[in-house]
Amino acid sequence: MANRRKITNDADLQAAIKELERKVKLDEEEIKDSYDEVKVNLNPKRVVKNTFSYVAETPEVQRTLVNTAIGFILGYASKKAVELLSEQSLNRTVENLVNHQITKLENKHPQSLLSKGISLFRKHTPPDSPIYPLVKYR
Repeated sequence: MANRRKITNDADLQAAIKELERKVKLDEEEIKDSYDEVKVNLNPKRVVKNTFSYVAETPEVQRTLVNTAIGFILGYASKKAVELLSEQSLNRTVENLVNHQITKLENKHPQSLLSKGISLFRKHTPPDSPIYPLVKYR
């Protein structure tokens, strides 16, 4: 037990009460200040910021974050490459190239026999023909 005083009269009692009241006020102010400090430090933004700044300073974590970012980028790139190189997209690319070249030939000399033949071929190719996507008018 800390600092016990002997109280023998009314004056000693009043002095002890005043000292205890003063000590309670000081403790209340200290607790309030501590609460405000804790409240500021436990702000979610600050906690996240401090955590990430601490984590970002650790070399192992930095390597892991870089490797993770590279993994995400490579995963995204490979997914896009698979989409671009799918059979459907390659077919569409070939169809567009062939159709563009045929259109170029057809329009180069509109009165030539080749141009007229291409036009007739395009007009009379049935839609269920396997070459129809290559020669159809767009």
